[in-house]
Amino acid sequence: MGYDEKAFARKANKRAMMMWLIMTAVLSAAYLIEIMKGLKTVPYFVAMEICAWGPIIAGFIVVKIRGWHTRAYRDICAGGYWLFYAYIMFTSPGTLAFAYVLPLLCMLVIYKDQKLMLRYGVINIIILAITIVRNFMNGMNSPQDITNYEMQFGITLFCYVGLILSIKHMCNSDNSLLDSVKGNLERVVTTVEQVKHASNSVVDGVTVVRELAEENKLSASEVVDSMEDLSGQNQMLSERIDSSMSMSEDIDNQVENVAELIERIVEISEKSTKQATGSTIELENALESTNAMAKLSNEVEAILGEFRNHFERVKEETGTITSITSQTNLLALNASIEAARAGDAGKGFAVVADEIRNLSVGTQASSESIMQALDVLAATSDKMTESITTILKLITENLDRMQAVNSSVGTIAEDSKQLGSEILVVDSAMQQVKNSNKNMVDNMKEVQTIMETITESAINSRETSITMQSKYDETARNVVNIEVVVGKLIEELGAGGFMNIEDIAEGMKVSIIDKHKEHTYNAQVVYVEGSNVYVDMDYETAKAVAGHGHVYEIQIVVNNTIYIWDELMIEAKNSAGYYQIAIEVAPRVFNRRKHPRLPINNTCTITFKNDGRTFEGKMVNISAGGYAFMCRDDVFADAVGAPVKLDIKGLDVVQGQPLDGVIIRSSNDNGNYICGCRMLEDSIAIMNYVNARV
Repeated sequence: MGYDEKAFARKANKRAMMMWLIMTAVLSAAYLIEIMKGLKTVPYFVAMEICAWGPIIAGFIVVKIRGWHTRAYRDICAGGYWLFYAYIMFTSPGTLAFAYVLPLLCMLVIYKDQKLMLRYGVINIIILAITIVRNFMNGMNSPQDITNYEMQFGITLFCYVGLILSIKHMCNSDNSLLDSVKGNLERVVTTVEQVKHASNSVVDGVTVVRELAEENKLSASEVVDSMEDLSGQNQMLSERIDSSMSMSEDIDNQVENVAELIERIVEISEKSTKQATGSTIELENALESTNAMAKLSNEVEAILGEFRNHFERVKEETGTITSITSQTNLLALNASIEAARAGDAGKGFAVVADEIRNLSVGTQASSESIMQALDVLAATSDKMTESITTILKLITENLDRMQAVNSSVGTIAEDSKQLGSEILVVDSAMQQVKNSNKNMVDNMKEVQTIMETITESAINSRETSITMQSKYDETARNVVNIEVVVGKLIEELGAGGFMNIEDIAEGMKVSIIDKHKEHTYNAQVVYVEGSNVYVDMDYETAKAVAGHGHVYEIQIVVNNTIYIWDELMIEAKNSAGYYQIAIEVAPRVFNRRKHPRLPINNTCTITFKNDGRTFEGKMVNISAGGYAFMCRDDVFADAVGAPVKLDIKGLDVVQGQPLDGVIIRSSNDNGNYICGCRMLEDSIAIMNYVNARV
């Protein structure tokens, strides 16, 4: 446990007051009993109580105002007791009153102050001498009284000489011991400082190892998952290869079938070409026959025209016959009439006239039959003409079509020849496909063999990765144990007083905790001067905590640890514009808590706080107390220890605010520098954000 001068001063003053109170209470009770016996008067007792309790009350008021550690209390204690002692000596007629000094001497030894003992020893001798003179003048001058006076003076003098020499010896011994302790303490302090720095380095190294172990564990888990996926994919690929080989065999069979079909198509194409050639000749003959039929149809049409003309003439002649028959019939009728008029002479003529009339009637009937036949013949002729016209039209159309067909057949013949050539090309291509398919099947078999090897290797790699993962787990556990041990060591160093205000530096974060309001305010260290820490804070924070005389819990983040003072006041702003925190005691020290990390891949801008250089990078992970980023610039190869500021894009939890940190590790991954940083203070918001997602 560290030496605290004020703490020992407080204890000394409290013990002196305790002894003084007990002694005063005992004397007050003793003198009260003497009053009850009638040996002392009440005014005497009241005066004695004032001399005894007055300095006690005054001393209590002083320690309440100036603190229990104040040096003024020892003078109040000794002076007040000497007032009481002087009153007793001056009012007591006996020779034993001088012994009341012995409790005071025992009480003052607790301060181990030679000057204090010498000063009040002189006062004691003066009081004793005055008392002896007074008693001698009052008649107490017998040889026995003189012997008693000599004993009083000698005992008192020798007590002081013995106490002063004892205190001097104790002080010299303490000084020698202290010098020896100082020498050893300097070595211890040097060693402890080395241990402090080594502890911080160990914590940083352990943090780096833990982070790398966590990242490697995560990578190993990803490798295991990837190996499982790879094994499954290889199995699926093997099945696909088997299926592809089966399909390739089917394709090979289909190719052979297609080749056979192509051979048949070639034969059919050749036959089609020959038939197309024969069809072309036949079509040419049919075309010539059709042309001849067209010519004959034209001639028939002309003959029918002439026939119609002759038919019209016959019809006209038949009409003439009909007209002659009508006239003949009329003449026969007239002849019959005339024969009837002639009587017997005309009978022969009448017979002739009847015959002529009968002949005329018969001719007329024949003419009518002829006319009817001619009408039928005319209708037939019209239909025949119409049919021949239609036939002629059809022959013409057929001729056009035959010409088109002849042209198409010629084109077909040419296309058949070209198709035959192209089918030969297809046949050659199909042979190549057949050969390629065979090569592909062979390659598939080789790939299948390779995939079996890869699958076996993936299974072996998965087992190796699982083993690595278990080793990473063991490493992580050991790292955590090391962190716990080093954390306890740091806290013990803090409890031993080896971690104090001298460790505080510019830029460190300060938390001001108001326990009554349960609110935390933030500030930042500007500089340290002696036992005073000067901080900067915003207006609202200063208005709430500075210059009010209230005490707060102060926490300052120092590298890997948190220094805590329970009751400190924050003074008003000084002339430089900063606020003073006076620190007189050692802090409680706690190792900073390690928080889980969350992998992220947001882009970020890294700024070196020393010179303002900026670089673009990408986040790797983040936690409540630190983060890691990746950048390709070579400047990060030797950036360990550099203070940086990080602006993370698209991360809502930081609300656009930069994150201050110090680079504690940098690793080169093929030109990608992965840097791990420790933040200057833990972030509750990021802690809640990460815990909700891991």
